[in-house]
Amino acid sequence: MDQKMKFIVIGLVGFSIICLFLFIQSTSQQQTLLRESSDLKAENTTLLNKVNQLENDLKENQGKIDSLKTERDRGAQVLKDLQSKLDLVTRSRDELVERLKKQSRQRQEVSSNQQQQSAPPENTDAYWGAILKEKTDLEMQLSSMQEGLRSLQISNESLQREKGILEIDINRLGNEKKDLLRQLDYNQKILDSMSQEVVREKNDKVAIQDNFKTIKDENYILSRQLKSLNTRKEILDKKVQDLTEGKSTVDKRLSEMEAMLTDKISQVDSLKNELDAIKSGKPEAILNKRRESVELPAIVVHSSPSSGRDKAEIAEFSGKILAVNTDNNFVVIDLGASAGVKVGDQFNVYRAGKAIGSILVIQARENISACDIKKISTALKIGDNIK
Repeated sequence: MDQKMKFIVIGLVGFSIICLFLFIQSTSQQQTLLRESSDLKAENTTLLNKVNQLENDLKENQGKIDSLKTERDRGAQVLKDLQSKLDLVTRSRDELVERLKKQSRQRQEVSSNQQQQSAPPENTDAYWGAILKEKTDLEMQLSSMQEGLRSLQISNESLQREKGILEIDINRLGNEKKDLLRQLDYNQKILDSMSQEVVREKNDKVAIQDNFKTIKDENYILSRQLKSLNTRKEILDKKVQDLTEGKSTVDKRLSEMEAMLTDKISQVDSLKNELDAIKSGKPEAILNKRRESVELPAIVVHSSPSSGRDKAEIAEFSGKILAVNTDNNFVVIDLGASAGVKVGDQFNVYRAGKAIGSILVIQARENISACDIKKISTALKIGDNIK
């Protein structure tokens, strides 16, 4: 039994060490996961800052594009106005050309008429000078309009190139934003999985702590039970020793009774012989034999007082208290399921023949039971009797 209890204690110690090792390992894994979670949070914050910066850049570029579109529309409107002016100038030039052709024909007619007439009109040179001046002005306006049109075309082409560059930048920023969003989603998923693992580790830690506490409580109960079993073993050893001594005393007295019975049988035989002698008519021989005989004192056999007390005690009390736990308000008794004890049974506690309280069975095992203290008039102690 001692070897079995040693094995139980060694197994409990080993299990406690394994639980402690698992607890330390889970704690280290939890710390590692927390560090990785903090790193991912920092990286996530950095990526969010980059995304915000890219969004701000995208908004600025979009504003630039809108302003460029406005300028382009304004330039197109200006170009349209210039084109209308060019058309107007072109029509004016065509009209002037027609007028010049008409005037040249008139001039030819006039020159032919001048050849016929001797004196030319006074306003002919001034008239042609005004026409040439108007033509020169119109050509200068046309050239300035053409130059403005070319400059507008050049500015429009430059705006188109800037627009293409900005669209390329916008596409690149959009792709970078998509990549950052994908990276952010990936980091968020990793963070969620790590959070779930941290929660799972915390739950495992709580479960391990609960198991460790339960094992500790069971170890405490087993230690108390072991202590009570050792106390009971000492009591049983003492009872066995007392029974052995009583047995030796009884054997000694049985041998004395056997010797006495042998003497009685010999006396009976002698009496029988005397009766035979009396029947045969030889009384003198009987008298001589009586003088030679020796009377033995009577042997009285007394019962053992210790065995009587044990029987009375067994008849009076059913069991005893092995352990008392005042913190949790329960006791352990030396009666179990083998003695017919079951959950719900109630016992009265006695000390020196006086009732001092009552207990209720809350858990029954093979040879011991745990009882809840219901009512007491004085503090219970180990060794108090129950029935």
